[in-house]
Amino acid sequence: MNRTQHTLALSLMACALHSAFAADAPATAKPAAATASASSALSTVVVTATRTEKTLDELPPSVTTTDRSTLDDNFIRDFTDLGDRAEPGITITRQPRYGGTNINIRGLEGNRILMLVDGIRLPSTFSFSGRDTFIGQDMVDFGSLAAIDIVRGPGSTLYGSSALGGIVGLRTLDPSDLLKGGKKLGGRADADYDSADTSYGGRASVAGEMAEGTFWLAQVGGRKGNELDNKGENGGTGANRTEPDPQNTESRNALGKLQHYFEGGHKLGVTGEYRNTTTDTNLLEDLSSSVKSSRATDEQTRKRLSLDYDYTAPDANQWVDSATARVYWQTLDSDQHRYQVRTTAADYQRDGQYTESMKGTNGQLVKRFDGQISQEWVVGGEWWQSRTTEFAAGKPDSSTINTRTVPITNITQYGLFAQDEIGFGGGRFSLTPGIRYDNYRQNPEIDPILAAQIAAGTAVTPKDQSDSKFSPKLMASWKATETLTLYGQYAQGFRAPSVVEVNGEFTNAAFGYTLVPNPDLKPETSSGYEFGARFGTDQLGGTATVYDNRYRNFIEQVTLQQGDAGWVAGYPAGVFQNINIDRARIYGAEASGHWQFLPNWHSNASLAYAVGVNETEHTWLDSVAPLKAVFNVGYAVSQWGVDGSLTAASAKRHVSSNTLFEAPGYGVVDFSGWYKPVKDLRLSAGVFNLFDHKYWNSQDRQSSNGGPGTLLQADNVAIDRYTQPGRSFRVAASYLF
Repeated sequence: MNRTQHTLALSLMACALHSAFAADAPATAKPAAATASASSALSTVVVTATRTEKTLDELPPSVTTTDRSTLDDNFIRDFTDLGDRAEPGITITRQPRYGGTNINIRGLEGNRILMLVDGIRLPSTFSFSGRDTFIGQDMVDFGSLAAIDIVRGPGSTLYGSSALGGIVGLRTLDPSDLLKGGKKLGGRADADYDSADTSYGGRASVAGEMAEGTFWLAQVGGRKGNELDNKGENGGTGANRTEPDPQNTESRNALGKLQHYFEGGHKLGVTGEYRNTTTDTNLLEDLSSSVKSSRATDEQTRKRLSLDYDYTAPDANQWVDSATARVYWQTLDSDQHRYQVRTTAADYQRDGQYTESMKGTNGQLVKRFDGQISQEWVVGGEWWQSRTTEFAAGKPDSSTINTRTVPITNITQYGLFAQDEIGFGGGRFSLTPGIRYDNYRQNPEIDPILAAQIAAGTAVTPKDQSDSKFSPKLMASWKATETLTLYGQYAQGFRAPSVVEVNGEFTNAAFGYTLVPNPDLKPETSSGYEFGARFGTDQLGGTATVYDNRYRNFIEQVTLQQGDAGWVAGYPAGVFQNINIDRARIYGAEASGHWQFLPNWHSNASLAYAVGVNETEHTWLDSVAPLKAVFNVGYAVSQWGVDGSLTAASAKRHVSSNTLFEAPGYGVVDFSGWYKPVKDLRLSAGVFNLFDHKYWNSQDRQSSNGGPGTLLQADNVAIDRYTQPGRSFRVAASYLF
């Protein structure tokens, strides 16, 4: 690592160690902050939105959080469940072979949504059409989470590239989440079953205090299952099959933490995380007169090690009120392998191999100044570097296989940011300006494999690419009354082009088509206005938001015509390239409400509506989901509770082409309940899609020959293959000790 690029994080850690070991009190004495943390319940504080701890009522309504208890109460074990039962503005695209893949917020998905775990970036998504390589965003086990923060809209002022459409901040469990009431040892055991994919899972989480001020946590878990059910009724083989392909799935997860609290408000910690998923699919839909058998074995493994430092000032007389620093290492390895027996090849294989390794650091300082005009400054920066390696292996060998479709590439990015929350009018008004500078660079390598392709004329020499971006933001809030706060915000976002968009290339001379690279791509940018309100009390209240985001230089793959820049002769089936589209727009509205209309009763509702337009080509943006709403009503006392919910979506009518499937609207009813026979044992059960309704997720992807697939097509003879599960049930048990 470059020393100058790590100055902030290393300086903060050095200060922490110096202060801790120079303290007058013994280093093993547990500070008050640690004691309080150890006895508190799971935190409802949101950190992701402002990089500082804020409660929801201090934040715009575009920010939401889902805590551990809500995840448990609603049987939320993945992002699909989250969008269906808690966050209607969150849509998950799914493809039958690869499962839940990308998260869609306000019409943007994939690398346009920034994914964080404990404040650390997750690896990027990756796909290449026609190749057996697809990396989605399902990289973290929900059983390891304490909370999920969702920030809708541009977030690049604090987080830089990829926060174009929103941020998903995943927070893993801490020892304090299991050590309540001053316990020295505590834990939790969970088990559940889901009939929708006949899967069962379990995990054990244990935390303890090994010495005064030193805490640890260990968690292991796993899950096994099969293909996800649907409403298809046609079995057999081939393109007309609508029943799901037989599938076996398995995941294994581990999380470990060690933390020590020093006197003076310092905390040092180390976190290790491991997740492995494997999927074996019998691709009966592939079979034909020439394909006699087809199977896929897909495996992904993510590992993370991070060193953490946190500081909270013991009083207001310190130079800074709080500080954080992270240094991390992370790897993602993927091997997606398809085996076929063909009449033309007894051993036909396609093996998409992909690795992304990351290292980085981030840190920040927070200082508050009180007075008639208060200020809270947040300043910081981050640096990270990733190395991507992709190889399309297979048999039999040809000019289109055992090649690199993208070169080995080192990507280096860094950013510096500052934000000042200015309060005045007795705390009723606030004005928060912020700005961030980001710089990124892609440096491809020519290894012997790529060099041979260049020499054979099947690839061109890749080029470096670099650029930079300033991302400003201005937010204002007004607490009009004790029960009404109004918000307004202008923010910009950006996304650096991906490796495959800049230097991806592939030529199939036999079929007459080619994909050419585009090192001149500009970063995608956005600018958006948002206005919202939080109103009411804990008993009756809600939120409302309207937004309008404009995008420039959207990156999209197109077919070049003769005379276009980048077009090459000799490919009658098409010359493809990723280019910048001048303008796009997404606007919409979101609302939520809650009402405790009787003692022990609760109800809530939320909805999301968006419209997307490609203003260059004057077509609809297909990535924007139709109107969706979730309604819930329930009753709960200390020992038991029941809930009923309705998830409804309108038909998808805004499609860019009449060749796309216009998914009809739907309404799905779920019913669940829980019971505590003894103090620390909780039993839960639920029935989902109670009336066995047949419906589609408009954003799902259909199967393709190895790649990520396209949106559902209107002429797909097997459209029922992409229906959602019918009636299913889940049961779960959780025991605290």
